Amino acid sequence: MVNNMGGYSRGVLRGVASFAFAKAWECKVEGVNNRGGLDSPAEFDGWIVQALSADTAAELHRAGMPVVNVSSALGEDDMPAVVSDDLAVGRAGADHLLRQGFRSFAFYSPVDRRFARLRHEGYRTRLRETRHAVELITRDDDLTTALFQLERPLAIMAANDSAALSVLEHCRAHNLRVPDEIGILGVDNDDLIQSLAFPPLSSINMATDRIGFEAAALLERLLAGERLSGHRMLIPPTGIVTRQSTDVLSIADRDVAEALRFIRDHAGKPIGVEDVSQSVTISRRQLERRFRETLGRSVFDEIKRCRIDRAKQLLSETELTIPQIAAASGFANASYFTVVFGEATGATPGVYRTQAKAR
Repeated sequence: MVNNMGGYSRGVLRGVASFAFAKAWECKVEGVNNRGGLDSPAEFDGWIVQALSADTAAELHRAGMPVVNVSSALGEDDMPAVVSDDLAVGRAGADHLLRQGFRSFAFYSPVDRRFARLRHEGYRTRLRETRHAVELITRDDDLTTALFQLERPLAIMAANDSAALSVLEHCRAHNLRVPDEIGILGVDNDDLIQSLAFPPLSSINMATDRIGFEAAALLERLLAGERLSGHRMLIPPTGIVTRQSTDVLSIADRDVAEALRFIRDHAGKPIGVEDVSQSVTISRRQLERRFRETLGRSVFDEIKRCRIDRAKQLLSETELTIPQIAAASGFANASYFTVVFGEATGATPGVYRTQAKAR
């Protein structure tokens, strides 16, 4: 029983379907009836449910059905669950907007659901670590006020893509430029919402197919008689899909911003710190000092981070060999690439590729 209208839900259904096809399961997408209850629960051997209310969960338990929950709306209970790691979602959003150079932040969530509260918590906590405050916005009227009263350029992370689209519409209505004045980041990478957004919305890509696949695998274990009460698997997001709504370097120090652009434009080449300093009009020592003051990290750290991000993308989306990816990511050789990648991610390139493909 999964709502098939949203991008998250459609992705989960795809994951369930891929597992079910391999097992020759007979599946049916069952909705919630007008009373909020279930239609004929005994008709099925097991359920994968996007439980948005305690009543739904309780009814399934009363029916004695093997059930796996794929919604974090209810919080932690004894129902086996495979859900998104929403704290990690919030942290990923904060890191992305910090990398883009924003220094003024807000979080917009017009719905008071647990997943949204957790995303806000992860976002706020990560930004507090870097000594930045976050304005929480929950109503449209407050959103309009915040757009004009908070320091700009302002970065707004929305609880999901639907909320992000609402922020974008407010900006258009008040002639605020996106991303120059307002940067907007959504969650779910919902293709339907993306088709309605102009400029295109950056979004956190959720591992929804993997959530569905793992939920079906967990249901199979329940059907086989395993006792898994309280079992809860958290699935982190797969990364950020950067589009125009945050594709700006909102940094007051123009030399640092220019250096960042140079690094990102040349991440696939074997550049060094000296190459970066030569791309701007200040000395290497000045650049290093101002880089740390502005971003809290060194020029070399940024070069390495951009190379790792490029390598992650190539590992996930191509069939290039490890030596080819090392070269295309600016590393001198595959051995050095493997060491640096392992230090940054905790996994070898091969293991990372396998995990990424499984998502």
